Amino acid sequence: MAALCLLLLLSLSEAIDLRVPELPVIGLLDKDVILPCGFTPSEGFSTKNLSVFWKLPNQQQDYGFVLGEDLQENQSPQYKDRIGLFHEELSKGNMSLLLQRVRLTDEGIYICFVNVQNSSSASVSLLVGAPFTKPTLHLEPSEALKPGDQMTVTCHTYDGYPEANILWQNGDGQNMTENVTTSQVANEKGLFHVQSSLSVILETSDTYTCLVFNPVLQEVTHASLTVTGQHLSFPPVVLWVTVGLSICLLCLLVALTCVCRKHLKQTCEEEQEDAGNEEHEENGELKTAMQPLKVTSAGEDDDDDAPDLE
Repeated sequence: MAALCLLLLLSLSEAIDLRVPELPVIGLLDKDVILPCGFTPSEGFSTKNLSVFWKLPNQQQDYGFVLGEDLQENQSPQYKDRIGLFHEELSKGNMSLLLQRVRLTDEGIYICFVNVQNSSSASVSLLVGAPFTKPTLHLEPSEALKPGDQMTVTCHTYDGYPEANILWQNGDGQNMTENVTTSQVANEKGLFHVQSSLSVILETSDTYTCLVFNPVLQEVTHASLTVTGQHLSFPPVVLWVTVGLSICLLCLLVALTCVCRKHLKQTCEEEQEDAGNEEHEENGELKTAMQPLKVTSAGEDDDDDAPDLE
């Protein structure tokens, strides 16, 4: 730290124009990340004239590179063997810091100090994120649901960082903000377990979607559940009345069918009988018409009636 203070006291009025990102750098948990810092070196620049210090968050010690050598002894135990510079890039004005195996405690503001005849500093913000697991949905109650029943859909997701933003949507994509209860609890590693419950009145059928948004990683994971209500069942009294009416109606149809068949049979028999009578009468008239008539001639009668003259 004393070397850093001496470096600042010796700095000239004209500062070096350092290039650092304006937006925070995103570090993924357990992965490596680079904190950019650099400048455009002038002609004749040599790393032998270069001094670089990185002020680490919440640390009394700094990591530095002074006059061509690393200050290994000044490394903080939290960062030991996890930070370093790109030595082959120093001659190009690249003072970026490599941070390996990112931890949640690495979040914070990192300050890059550079001195080459004159000095300058700039800050880089680091945010750490861990992706949440794919949500799982549970329904309570899960059986014998009917339209109009009260039910609860619960969404679970684990091992994410930082706290998530939870959003519920229905099958039409409309946001559901009422009757939502969400809790987020950090485990021993600092990662969050999220539980969000949605209470709704079941309609005939609908789909419910839980969306989990990580504000640092800008990632969204989701899961959906479709719930279909069963048809309303009849009360026992109504059921028996319905069965009784159905049986009565069936008996009535059977009786009506028997009457119709009987009437139809009687009608057919009468028609057959009438047809037989008509045929009999026609046959009788035909016989009468075919009998030969006995004709007596006038001459024969006269001969029989004439007296005998002998």
